[in-house]
Amino acid sequence: MKLSIKDMKILHELDFNARLPITQIAKRIGLSPEVTSYRIKQLELKGIIKGYVPMIDISTLGYMFCRFRLIVENLNSDIEEKIISLAKGTPSIGWVIIAGNSTVGLVLYAKSMREAEKYYSQIATSFPTTIKSKEFSVAHRIYHFRRKYLYGLRDNEELIWGNDQKVMIDAIDREILNNLITNARVKYTELALIVKLTPMAVLNRIKRLKKEKLILGFRSVLDLQKLGYNHHKIYLFFQNITLSRKETLKEFLRQELFVVYITEAVGRSDLEFEMHVKTDHEVHDFINKLRDEFPEIKSFENTLFYREEIIRYFPDE
Repeated sequence: MKLSIKDMKILHELDFNARLPITQIAKRIGLSPEVTSYRIKQLELKGIIKGYVPMIDISTLGYMFCRFRLIVENLNSDIEEKIISLAKGTPSIGWVIIAGNSTVGLVLYAKSMREAEKYYSQIATSFPTTIKSKEFSVAHRIYHFRRKYLYGLRDNEELIWGNDQKVMIDAIDREILNNLITNARVKYTELALIVKLTPMAVLNRIKRLKKEKLILGFRSVLDLQKLGYNHHKIYLFFQNITLSRKETLKEFLRQELFVVYITEAVGRSDLEFEMHVKTDHEVHDFINKLRDEFPEIKSFENTLFYREEIIRYFPDE
């Protein structure tokens, strides 16, 4: 679908601050609140905006972001649905990704390696003959960037997942977070009725969680395919790279309009990043440019995400 400039501006405002009031969005893009509200509803009805979610740094609560990369034999739609159905019933699973080359990615929230292996075993026993191999890794820092390719803006604002500080939350905080996951634009008055506090008390709790960097921001979820984009994940493998050169490479990636995430992880690759592009040629051309600039890149792997099911942004206890 081709969007107007005003619609693109709306998406830009909702990208990192999806709780922004309609009046403020309207003022920033130069439309009336009524027209702005109508345009947002149309974007939702067309399925371009699929929802709104809080960016929660679960590492501040002591959780690890564990990833299992599975090679599944004879992967088909039936097996996909069984895996996703099982994931929805497993409180520790946050993401399921169906990718190329019969690959399934699982993201587990766990507080120890033993716990992560236990959760994975529960999944694996349900598919004893279909999982050919697995690879395990733990992401410890994830850089989130705006979808600059949509807006054509050199906006370098970023949200960084993986803070060192620890945060304490109570049952009310947890209930607020669980409701924000369902709809990050839910009104304070509605949240107040659910958790039995005043709207101001709910506002202050959310402000505190943001100040403590448990909540990094609030983002809109878009249907990339309706906008004509594909989601690629690139794994980089280095040879004789220094820390300063690695930082320079990360800065190079930051400046690319199509790069939406950079991930630092302990596992098989040395650095990962993700791109939203319209054609495979764009990925090919960018990788060539990257390797020309950084000959320390020994090799890379390109994985196309066909389906991404976000189960939960917060572990269900």
